[in-house]
Amino acid sequence: MKTTFAIAGLATMLAHGAQAGELYIVSRCAPISLLTGFIAEDPFAPSSPIFVDGKRLGELRVCDALRTSVPPGKHNVRVKLAGKSDYGISSDAGMDVIAGTAPIYIVMYSNSFTGADAVDPQSGRQFLSDVRTARGK
Repeated sequence: MKTTFAIAGLATMLAHGAQAGELYIVSRCAPISLLTGFIAEDPFAPSSPIFVDGKRLGELRVCDALRTSVPPGKHNVRVKLAGKSDYGISSDAGMDVIAGTAPIYIVMYSNSFTGADAVDPQSGRQFLSDVRTARGK
């Protein structure tokens, strides 16, 4: 009987170890001039396609976030900027991240989407909260 529980416990731990984690890709909120309408174009219009492991996740806008589940391991995140950048997250190489079961937050340097950093969970949650507040979600 103890062996059965031990095997069941091990199977549960292994199953939990293989669970998918969440990957958030966050675009910082724009300078106040964009948010208050001092420019002609819509700052919230769809902008740049985002790819995770070569599969299109969606389009990232200014002051926005995309979320996907990823299994543990190495993953590639890329922004397609139609040839505007050959370095950073928008290059052909993109950006590699290592996922576990905890959320990963990738935050763009600026609204040009050419560079990004993986930030600590506390900062990531704050950036995500800022986006949700600004967009009224």
